[in-house]
Amino acid sequence: TQAPTSEIVQKSLLALAESSNCPKQIAPYLVKAAPFVGKAAQKIEEAIPLVQKFIAVLEKYYELIKPYRPDLLVPSFIGLIMCFFGGSYLTVIAAWEAFMMCGYDSTKECVMVLISDFQKVVDANKKDDAKDDDGDGVSDVLQISNRELLQRKVLLFLRTMDPHRLTVAVAGINAGFLAVIATLKLEFAKTITLGNSIGSVLEPPAKEYVLPLLEKVMPPEYRKWAWPLISYSIRSVAISIAWFVQRIISAFHSAIRGGLMFSRNIMKYLSDMNIYKINHEESMLDELVGYALAALGLWFQLSMGFAVPFPLNIILFPFTLLEYFLMWAVTNHK
Repeated sequence: TQAPTSEIVQKSLLALAESSNCPKQIAPYLVKAAPFVGKAAQKIEEAIPLVQKFIAVLEKYYELIKPYRPDLLVPSFIGLIMCFFGGSYLTVIAAWEAFMMCGYDSTKECVMVLISDFQKVVDANKKDDAKDDDGDGVSDVLQISNRELLQRKVLLFLRTMDPHRLTVAVAGINAGFLAVIATLKLEFAKTITLGNSIGSVLEPPAKEYVLPLLEKVMPPEYRKWAWPLISYSIRSVAISIAWFVQRIISAFHSAIRGGLMFSRNIMKYLSDMNIYKINHEESMLDELVGYALAALGLWFQLSMGFAVPFPLNIILFPFTLLEYFLMWAVTNHK
């Protein structure tokens, strides 16, 4: 009988909670979490073959559509998004561009290394779970104590994994994300500075004229909150104004970039597919089409107030959440 992954993971967590090295404050939480983590590990193990099949299907269909040049059509589609929604997702686009420039290649290589090494651990763990050295028909991992099981799995992990490859891979992934964060903070530092400058200009007159009026209408016991309320409101409005100005600048930049990305990739696609032979490097047509599309995209963004119309707002809702999160991270983290 082979040991279920959920039972093995649960026993390992219980053994960790019982060990002398585990802090007493954490041990009770490990005991409570053990059943849920065990079930989650079982589901992950069951999902791995499905994910592998899904990737194989994607590779199969990609080979089918490869003659139709998705490598040119996809950038063209991204260019259209940048043209018409660049100002709505300025931090997302900036983060993606920073990641592609600074961390994509290294992160991809490091992730592939981790996946390869993790697969080795999974395969070795399956073989270990199936071992029955005493020949009684029951896996050995089901006949040992929790402490022995934890020690056995830790030693299995240490034997299978390459520490140098693991260290380099984790460091590479971390460096890629740090590069993105640093680029975002550097790019939007002027926006934050502008917001703080606007706030510092508006606060003195607000303290002189608005604060006395607000204190008059507030109960005496709550008047101490009058100035913090005014200050936070002013800062919020100032930061919003600064971000709106930045959105206009980013919309202009992304519209031009997206328009040229669309026109050049489409022209190369038409030429490579023998639909219409044209070399964008020897023609001004790509610039004319790109700038016309950029003007249309910028007008659309300004007329919509950088709002995403229905039903695209539902489709792009995850990117909207990511946009607000990145704005919060850039604005509130020093």
